[in-house]
Amino acid sequence: MVGVIALALGIGAIAGLLGVWSLGLLALLIAVAVLLRPTLGIAVLAAACALDRFSLSVGGPNVRPDELAALLLAAALILGQALAGRPRARPRVRLPRPAIRARIRRRSRVPGRPVAPSVARVAVPLLAPVLAYWGTNVLSTLASSGDLTRGLGLDVLTLDLVVLFVALVMYLNSPARLMQGIWLWLGVATVEAAVGMGAFAWYLAAHHVVPGVQLAPDNARQALVYGTLYEGNIFGSYMSAAFLIALALVTEETVAARHKTYLYFVCVATAIGLLLSDTRSAWGATVVGALVLLALLQIGRGGRRARFTGRLLGGLVVVGVVLGVALAVLPGSITGTLGARAQGLLNFTSGSGYGRVQLYKEALDEWQAHPVLGLGPGSFNYRLPGDTATGPAWLPNLSLQALHDTGVIGLLVMLWLFVAFFVVTLRALRRAPPGQPRAALAGLIAAVTALLIAFQLTPGFSLGYSWALIGFSIAAARVACPHPQPRSRARERGAGRTRAKKAYASRGR
Repeated sequence: MVGVIALALGIGAIAGLLGVWSLGLLALLIAVAVLLRPTLGIAVLAAACALDRFSLSVGGPNVRPDELAALLLAAALILGQALAGRPRARPRVRLPRPAIRARIRRRSRVPGRPVAPSVARVAVPLLAPVLAYWGTNVLSTLASSGDLTRGLGLDVLTLDLVVLFVALVMYLNSPARLMQGIWLWLGVATVEAAVGMGAFAWYLAAHHVVPGVQLAPDNARQALVYGTLYEGNIFGSYMSAAFLIALALVTEETVAARHKTYLYFVCVATAIGLLLSDTRSAWGATVVGALVLLALLQIGRGGRRARFTGRLLGGLVVVGVVLGVALAVLPGSITGTLGARAQGLLNFTSGSGYGRVQLYKEALDEWQAHPVLGLGPGSFNYRLPGDTATGPAWLPNLSLQALHDTGVIGLLVMLWLFVAFFVVTLRALRRAPPGQPRAALAGLIAAVTALLIAFQLTPGFSLGYSWALIGFSIAAARVACPHPQPRSRARERGAGRTRAKKAYASRGR
């Protein structure tokens, strides 16, 4: 884990030698601040992931805020380990070998005593498939005959996202840090929703495109809110994930009443933001995510299932009522546009759906030339007729993008990554005791599920917020699931009776 982080920092140092040293110095200074106040690290990360539309140009290359946040978190962890140092070795006391064995047995039989952590237990889950995913991207870049510089640049970006994931999992190593990080994430999502609503109100007043709002390519009258995120579909999936996490926490009994009021406010704000994004993929993904959350909250609950189901449905009803009132007071032109968008949810023969189908066909035709390792990351260059947008071409499907760029091997590795994610998180959810970390874990699983569905129409796996949510999920799985005890209670009772018999026999002698 530390080696991966050190590798990313080494790449940053090389970039500093190439003329962007001021960015590395800024990351180091912020890392020191994070080390002194740990909460600042999560706040900076959450804010950076909501600003992926912007980039910093220092010395030529453009660096996104989430990339910088990953570097500073990694630097803070390394600095923390360096300042802590190794614990001093205790002086050894020479005891007879039987006494040492007896002491070890007595320590292992203490009920409720956690097992000493081993290397395998403190390792980051999901690290192997994550590194394999990055490795297949590098291998496809080297094997392809495309633009090597662009491909390696995208591979460095992927490595930075891997560092973000590892640093986040290592950082959120306690229930207090985990819940504090989730509350900060929801707070930033609420602010982002407010920014989107403000941009939409500005658009209605100005009657032209304003920052934070874009027009649909197939309908100049259809406004898509994107806030400070990359575009409208990404804004919608971001709002969907925050909505599902807040909805899951509403169902937890240990959450205080004033905090639940705030969570309902987050649900309403993110639901309005999701509605204003006007994206069919995010709407459908949210519905599926809510159904998945309903099933997850019933795992291991026994007689409390009905109560949790009622709370979840109550939260959905509250959000639906608020959105219904909002639609009732909005102008008819807006409600008509949203209604027409909802009616055409599954109509992929017109609008942007038809363009996506054309892009899918072109990507499959290109992939057939290199089916094993693909054409390399960022190699898709086909544009639809009339598309005059600048920047890299857009392939609107995560699975097809992986197949086109990294071939069958890359698609299988990505499938391994997601299957391992659900195995780790669902196993932890089944074993976790009731509490806020468990509710947060259920919401995070539903949020990642919704993201994967939405990414099949608009991929955002190369952006920091998707990797951050995966990191939150794995951290919640580690925190919510307690370590197994070395011995069961029955064996402890049996061992106690055996010790009592031996003591009685020794006294009799």
